[in-house]
Amino acid sequence: MITKSKLKEIRTLAIKIDHDLAFAGKSKGNKHLERVVQVADFLANKVGADRSVVFAGAVLHDTALPTGNDYNYTSNKKVVKNLLKPLNLDQSDLNKIAECVGSHEGTVKPRSLEAKVVHDADVLEKTGLLGIIRHTWKMTNLGKIDHTSVTDANVKMILDHIVWRGRKLHTPIAKKIRKHLAHSIGHEKAKLIVSISAEMAFRGIVTEKIAVALRKYLSRTEKEMLKAQLTLSYLKKN
Repeated sequence: MITKSKLKEIRTLAIKIDHDLAFAGKSKGNKHLERVVQVADFLANKVGADRSVVFAGAVLHDTALPTGNDYNYTSNKKVVKNLLKPLNLDQSDLNKIAECVGSHEGTVKPRSLEAKVVHDADVLEKTGLLGIIRHTWKMTNLGKIDHTSVTDANVKMILDHIVWRGRKLHTPIAKKIRKHLAHSIGHEKAKLIVSISAEMAFRGIVTEKIAVALRKYLSRTEKEMLKAQLTLSYLKKN
């Protein structure tokens, strides 16, 4: 069990990295980590995972972003272990946290229940309309999408990634939730959402504000679904 004081230190460290270092500070003020932590805690309660490890793994899951690549299992683990050295955590807890961070992108199968929970929480953020916005934001600021000229191939890349992530869910409860959140939209609307999201992402506008700007292009049902993702109200139904 990781102490509350250590978890507080970990949270402070993670927020600083996410807001000030990742993407050169462009993502400052976004609520992604807060949502992933809450979803992960919800899932942990459902499946009986260690909530302290899940909290630490969830809040730290994106700590490799400042390197420009958070898809590598081995380097992800190395980054977070080096980051946490000053905290003198128990080696077992450190290894458990590193497993959560290392496997969160789905490039390898998580080797612990806690890592599966963190992975699944992150996937639920990459589901539906919120998933389109978030992955577009990331790809734009990694230079994978030209914000001035979004192509059909760019849109396909975004949508394919979301489907790929969804297929890798591990916990039954996360799979159930994804069925509720997943939303199929036509190519033209998807391209519009990606185009607007990319342009705003390039200017450093966070996900939550992009979602507000997109509302006028969405149907009533889509607005409600996106709001449910941003507020996590969907958790109350599960």
